[in-house]
Amino acid sequence: MASSSSTAAPQVYGADEVNAVVLDPGSFSTSVGYAGYDCPSMVFPSHYGEVVDGKGEKKRLFNDSFLHTSRENMKIKPILKNNIIIDWDGAVDQYNYMFKQMGVNPEDQPLMLTESTMNSYKNKEKALEVFLEQENYCAFYAVKQPTCVAFAHGKATCLVVDIGHDLITVTPVVDGFCLRNQVIGTNYAGAFLDQQLKQFLEDKNIDIVPQYRVKSKNTMYWENKESKPQFETKHYDYKIDNSVDEFSKLRVFQEMKETVLSCSLDDQAEKVPDADKDKMDVDYDEQRYFELPNGLNVPFTDAEANKIANSLFRPSDVLGNGIVKGWEEPHIGNIIETIGTADDKSSKLYVPLRRTKRPEEEEKEKDKDSNVDAKASNGADGSGKVKSEPCGLTKLVQTVLERIDIDWKPQLANNIIVTGSTSLIPELNKRLYEELSILNPSMKIRIQSVGNTVERKYSTWIGGSILASLGTFHQLWVSQAEYKEIGADRLIVNRFR
Repeated sequence: MASSSSTAAPQVYGADEVNAVVLDPGSFSTSVGYAGYDCPSMVFPSHYGEVVDGKGEKKRLFNDSFLHTSRENMKIKPILKNNIIIDWDGAVDQYNYMFKQMGVNPEDQPLMLTESTMNSYKNKEKALEVFLEQENYCAFYAVKQPTCVAFAHGKATCLVVDIGHDLITVTPVVDGFCLRNQVIGTNYAGAFLDQQLKQFLEDKNIDIVPQYRVKSKNTMYWENKESKPQFETKHYDYKIDNSVDEFSKLRVFQEMKETVLSCSLDDQAEKVPDADKDKMDVDYDEQRYFELPNGLNVPFTDAEANKIANSLFRPSDVLGNGIVKGWEEPHIGNIIETIGTADDKSSKLYVPLRRTKRPEEEEKEKDKDSNVDAKASNGADGSGKVKSEPCGLTKLVQTVLERIDIDWKPQLANNIIVTGSTSLIPELNKRLYEELSILNPSMKIRIQSVGNTVERKYSTWIGGSILASLGTFHQLWVSQAEYKEIGADRLIVNRFR
């Protein structure tokens, strides 16, 4: 007869019972919604409008429609930079605004926060303080964004290539854990393309007029630098801050990247002399048009569109031909030494479990390491960034594959996940596959990315939604009692590395 005092099975909770909230802050937009949902409930820009009234009191505006409408004494300020929160006051106000719209009750609903692999110890400590002490959430957990992407694609081990607005990061994920000391990235991302598009229009004597400055317009096509758009300007009896205009232009650049740009499979098309183009079957002079808010249709030839998009792969070509403002020095865009600085208490040095390399391979590695050290000693500026040739997308992925443990290399190469809004540029995945296949002829390269635009943009949030809705995930939540008992120091080192 079975004993009545046998050990009971651990209780498993479902997503409907936990009712967790998932928050995914990014450099361009911030998503929030309930765990178990297919897509975020709300998506706001990662900026806010600061309005000063007649009494000198400041008020923050977060709604997208407010930010794209001019207001007196309003400035647009960013909340995040390089996927890391830099304005906690603005961030907390924005998140509370979103939670209030959703009807979130912090005392009854736990919060999951997605974080960058480059997040600092101080930021993690601040997140615990804000959400568990200041906002009084019953439970909290911070999860790495590449881990969420892996869950969204149903992969435990993969190589996550996140092509975002401020950064491109390449992160190896093994058994659901990010190898933080193997993460590398670059600033040659979406904002880099935005600046090139801006300078492309300036060269044609074209100025982007925000939508709120246009009262009426007539559609016309650009022919030469003397072409003037036909529109009536909407005048205001107050001065509009420059930050408002620049923020409105971001939306135009984002749409331009997704509809006009495309990657070519080789760079030779841009270098073909005009006299030889007539002898070739490909029409390099075919044009596509993009209509600006003032009604002016701007032409882009295939060569022009390809040149800008291909700079993600070969930024040195663009930087060599003409300086891109903000990226004057090649090393500015590189993040070679990214994670595990001495002052980061949460960092742990990655040490492979085993290596199965032949002696001759070890000698090559030693020579390679000595060359890297020599470059670092000659060009390091003391901030962890190494002055070198700018790293393109393919070079970043290849560098991670070369540095990773040989036992994981084939599996990672066979599970490369491309995500991020800038990855929506046509033919980007195809070019990345072609170049990696040439560099790694002995390995099977497979690149995966979701075809649905919404899922591609918000795959980090979707992965967090899946993770927080798992019945067994309740064991990982950090409660207020645990936070008070253990403290932020030990929690960050042991739970949020």
